[in-house]
Amino acid sequence: MGQGQSGEVHKATAEELSLQLAEKFAQKCFSGVELYSFKDNFRSLADSTNSEGRFLYWNEDTLIRFLSIPDCLQVGSIIFQSTSYLGAFPFPSLSPAILNFEALVKVVTIFTGRYKKVLKRHPDPVKLLFRSLAVYDRQESEGEGGKEQQQVGEMEFEYYEDDDDDDLSLAALDALDAIEVFGQAEKSNISHSRIPLENLRNFVAFLLVAAPLEPNQPIAVFAERFSTPEALQELRDTAECVVRSFKSRDGKGILYRDFKKTIKESMPFLFDGLCPLFEHLLFCKKVDNSTAVAEVEPLLPHTGKILDMNLLSQLSLFIKGDNLWRRLRPLYAGSEAGFSMGSFETKVVKWTAPTILLVSGTRISRTPETHQQKMFSDTLPPRKYAAGGEVDERVVYGVYMHRPWRVSHRDCFGDSQSILFQLAPTHRTFHASTASTDYAYFNKDDGIGFGSPVQKMKSSQRGPYLNLGPVSLTFDPALEFGVFQHIGHGGAFHTNDTRDEQEWQDLFEIEEIEVWGCGGDSEAEAQRKAWAWEEREALLRRQVNLGKDIEADRALLEMAGLIGQNRSGGST
Repeated sequence: MGQGQSGEVHKATAEELSLQLAEKFAQKCFSGVELYSFKDNFRSLADSTNSEGRFLYWNEDTLIRFLSIPDCLQVGSIIFQSTSYLGAFPFPSLSPAILNFEALVKVVTIFTGRYKKVLKRHPDPVKLLFRSLAVYDRQESEGEGGKEQQQVGEMEFEYYEDDDDDDLSLAALDALDAIEVFGQAEKSNISHSRIPLENLRNFVAFLLVAAPLEPNQPIAVFAERFSTPEALQELRDTAECVVRSFKSRDGKGILYRDFKKTIKESMPFLFDGLCPLFEHLLFCKKVDNSTAVAEVEPLLPHTGKILDMNLLSQLSLFIKGDNLWRRLRPLYAGSEAGFSMGSFETKVVKWTAPTILLVSGTRISRTPETHQQKMFSDTLPPRKYAAGGEVDERVVYGVYMHRPWRVSHRDCFGDSQSILFQLAPTHRTFHASTASTDYAYFNKDDGIGFGSPVQKMKSSQRGPYLNLGPVSLTFDPALEFGVFQHIGHGGAFHTNDTRDEQEWQDLFEIEEIEVWGCGGDSEAEAQRKAWAWEEREALLRRQVNLGKDIEADRALLEMAGLIGQNRSGGST
């Protein structure tokens, strides 16, 4: 009898478990109002065009129209491919999934990060997102690339197998107590998958537009960033700088290993804009259409010669948007205030909140062509390194300083939250290390430096050359030239090894320097009060205020050496 009962135990199929997971997500990841709005949005559009009997689903056109994604960004099919893959979660073998309501529930739960309310473990979703964007290279998997290529593929496959324990699909099945269902059929050979370069370019351009998106805010509010051919090209140029940071081993696309490494090191917040985008499904359109939209403050009230909305979105890939959107104030621009250390100090020092410094320039040859270039080149160590690119190419470097600026003659300032970065022509970040505390220095004799010790130009013990850190950015005191070098470990900033270039050095002629304060009116008022106090103190040090007690005032003036000792004191 007992054996008969045990033989009748039903093992849930992949389809049944997928449905159970969707129901669990719906119950625990959304409020009642959100779930009602979700169902209403889905049914209202599915009923109108996509009804086959009683089975309702969305096609690509319905999804893209609902999300209001413009055709000019050429990303509709990419997003639909990704959602169709995620709709089959946690079983890759069921993809591409038909986007019925249950599939969309899983898609929204994953893109918004709400799955953390259900799953016991929270693996990084990067692998899942990669699979949703990648295409499977059947030609390579069938061994048509030759024996050598096959050996490389086997090596990569072994690398990825070790990573399967950190899979979001396994965490989902663990939450359903069905981990044994995840068989070999679900372990897709990710080493033969890659994201095509053109797909990545279009997707990154879209993510740059969507980066500042807020819940229930349409993409159309950023139309000026892609509505004209010129604006669209500028957006694509920025996206190209980001895509260059991914290593493409064969020119066809990006493999998972390189994708994961670049995301984690240089753009951990790349996918953040997808959360508010897919939260659109949780707002009832019937209500929202009758609601007046209040005018909001611009994301970047003032644009600079370097910083614009595209570059601001690029910064948000590694600096949280909460510190950027509507939070930046222009403190200093060399083209306006003058390229001098005094002007820089007046505008920047005393700002008590974090700052972002940006510098743009043109790469110059190590062989000087002008007298000024030779003077700067003579201060550099004699060992030469390969340049980071072509001469006369535009470069943009910068640094995020979490600590306030100060004049530093002896020691450096800054902390381990500082970030050194390159925005053009290639997106790279260099996070602070604890191997050294030489994060930044600033003084009128030495100039400005990040990642190097204070130069102490007037010290008799100083050598003939600048003491540049392994990963460092340095400006001369005249703010005419800069040098960035990336030659090894052990400095205040980590290396970035996402691409093949291990050692390089960029010399460039500075065109513009901008410093932006991260903060609002309160930080600006604090800076104003600090400068006012210092000006009053300086004034008091230069003058002596006379009161009504003449004898006391005379004694004070004698101690100051202004009268007495055969001095009349003049008209004092």
